[in-house]
Amino acid sequence: MLKFQLLAKRAVLLLAAVAFIFSCSKDEGNLLTDEDDNNPPGSTPSYLVASSSLGAVSLSTIRLTAQLAGYTQFNAYLKYSIELYKIVYRTTYKGQPVFASGIISFPSETNDSVPVIYVGNGLVFANEDAPSEFDLPDNYTGFEFIASIGYVALIPDMIGFGVSRDLLFPIHNYMHSAKTMIDFIYAGEEFIKARNMRVNKNRFMTGYSQGGYIAMATLKMIEELSLTDIEIDATALGAGGFNLVNLLHYAVEQNTYSAPSHLAMLFSSYNEIYEWNRPLTDFFQEPYAGRIPDLLNGAYNREEIDAQLAYSFDSLMNQDFLYDIQHNNEPALVQALAENSVDDWAPLGQLTIVHSVNDDRIPLFDSEETYNKMISNGSESVTLIPVETEGHINAAFSFVEIVLKLFETLQQAENSF
Repeated sequence: MLKFQLLAKRAVLLLAAVAFIFSCSKDEGNLLTDEDDNNPPGSTPSYLVASSSLGAVSLSTIRLTAQLAGYTQFNAYLKYSIELYKIVYRTTYKGQPVFASGIISFPSETNDSVPVIYVGNGLVFANEDAPSEFDLPDNYTGFEFIASIGYVALIPDMIGFGVSRDLLFPIHNYMHSAKTMIDFIYAGEEFIKARNMRVNKNRFMTGYSQGGYIAMATLKMIEELSLTDIEIDATALGAGGFNLVNLLHYAVEQNTYSAPSHLAMLFSSYNEIYEWNRPLTDFFQEPYAGRIPDLLNGAYNREEIDAQLAYSFDSLMNQDFLYDIQHNNEPALVQALAENSVDDWAPLGQLTIVHSVNDDRIPLFDSEETYNKMISNGSESVTLIPVETEGHINAAFSFVEIVLKLFETLQQAENSF
């Protein structure tokens, strides 16, 4: 997803010199509970548990953040200062009730009713990178600043981060991705209602990379379960990785992967979710297998984890495991990947898929094949937009510009009637 600090995190640290512009008044004790005055007497939110203010950010600081990160093209969209809240909500993990968390940001200088956008969070590894750990100048996803354009933006931490940091993130898991996001949407809407926030009826959903997978899984579950109380006007997502079986075989054939941290999380998570109880040496060679549990403990970010692993499959992976993948002798793994693939269905709602032809992590063919399957399955509402931007990370910014223009166009068209 849009992660400014991954692209220019050293430059962004210059914000410390102008931190006085950041008008943040955190109030961790400002909890929205069952007894909160904003709830009717005796009522209990179905999903929302608590909220706490993360402060306010001025428009000048938001624009300066984009400028220092080298992305001044977004300044044309930015119009408002914003306020941010962390919320805690109810969801489930492996069938058991748990608390999860996320962040809500909204414009603070408009009396207009604004649309709501649900954002699937991109893949993070460090606890401090969770959206609800928002703290300028050190931590932000960038999607919080969509509120400055004129949206209420909802971004979940996902299981494994925020208040659920003691759990391992269930990466590329259809059920947990969709259920966690859907429950967050319900909680976010309860927060919006409790705070009497001025929102219109428009609801959009987006996400890039892992966030794109989360958004796709969420849309799929909403439609397949006919959740009529969640209405999404349009979904736009980028390079999410939708057919997990094909992507694994492609990576093995290439014999290298630019984000080995992703593989460490994937096999560790599936091993736990499916209770295979396999030693990590089944998947990885030493010394990497022994390092991985500590590397995934939430203390390290992606770059730090990658530096402790190997980019070559021949060096990183157990050779017997690689052989078995190549010769279709890992049936449990392949079945799990197939179960969690989200490419073969027919969306009814408007869906736009954006993907760089030069993506170095997730090849364009994954989105192309997903699009073709959806059309073959009868969908008439799916669009694929290839872009020429270099690399997976840089393409995120082209993606954001496309999404902003798309959602703006849809709102203008609706308002014209």
